[in-house]
Amino acid sequence: MEYRIRRVDLDTITLDAPEWATAAVGAVDNNPWADFAPAPATTFQVLRGNKGFFVKMHTNETPLRAEVDCENGKICTDSCMEFFLKPDPLNHNYINFEVNPKGRMHIGYGPGRGDRLHIDCARDIFRVESNAKDGDWTLKYEIPDSFLRVYFENTCPVMRGNFYKCGDLTASEHYAAWAPVVTEKPNFHVADFFDKLIVED
Repeated sequence: MEYRIRRVDLDTITLDAPEWATAAVGAVDNNPWADFAPAPATTFQVLRGNKGFFVKMHTNETPLRAEVDCENGKICTDSCMEFFLKPDPLNHNYINFEVNPKGRMHIGYGPGRGDRLHIDCARDIFRVESNAKDGDWTLKYEIPDSFLRVYFENTCPVMRGNFYKCGDLTASEHYAAWAPVVTEKPNFHVADFFDKLIVED
């Protein structure tokens, strides 16, 4: 699988900016774990701006759960949309962004599930916008180049990553991915299953 990221001549972007119409739409529709409820319909879009990446996700989940009110809390227990990114495929580390309907973020860095560094930077740099109501939740945030450079020497034109939808304590516990994940139990932290994110020239 691959997702192609379009470039736009913008330093920042809003949730409803017209430039989103130029971005390809990817579906988070792989539900490999039959013991759980089917995941709600969820999509993602990514654009490459002048100073970083713009990420937009949407889900029709209902009812939404939004109980966690602290940064780097157990966001995955709420209605949660996630983006795991490996900007440099030759680097063993990746970064994960997990966001709930309140716009609270859990951000981790490292090579796998068991050895994550929780990142406690100022959240305003991500310019999070979350427009959340049951059955229609749209999320936007930005990933500045200046932030990525703290953790990765290179941001390559062909990156790897995955997008996820989950909700550990929601009314219908669910787990889904964009790129297929082949594990016995839900596990998003397997970089071997990340797929291509290609930044167009």
